[in-house]
Amino acid sequence: MCIVFVEYRIDASYRLPYLEWSQRLRDDFPQVELYEGTDQPGLFVELWSGLSDEQYRFMRAVRTRKDEYAAEPGAWDGIDPERWASLGQWVPGGCAKIHIWQFQKVK
Repeated sequence: MCIVFVEYRIDASYRLPYLEWSQRLRDDFPQVELYEGTDQPGLFVELWSGLSDEQYRFMRAVRTRKDEYAAEPGAWDGIDPERWASLGQWVPGGCAKIHIWQFQKVK
């Protein structure tokens, strides 16, 4: 089992639309928790549990727009890759500043 961290900063002028978007995200995906930095308002971390390796790779590719895997449908059936597009507009520096890491429990 793994966990996935997604970290990014939201421009203050987009805070309200982001919070609305993130509420829909949490409504649609019960496996995600959302945290905001207490010392750094606007810095957010999503904590995802229970994703498969394929779902992680799909999420990372789609949300960071880094490779061709993002264009391949079916990795996470029913998930429209464009649902993540707004986030890149709200993050200073765009998708390149959305950081996603997968971690596994130490055995």
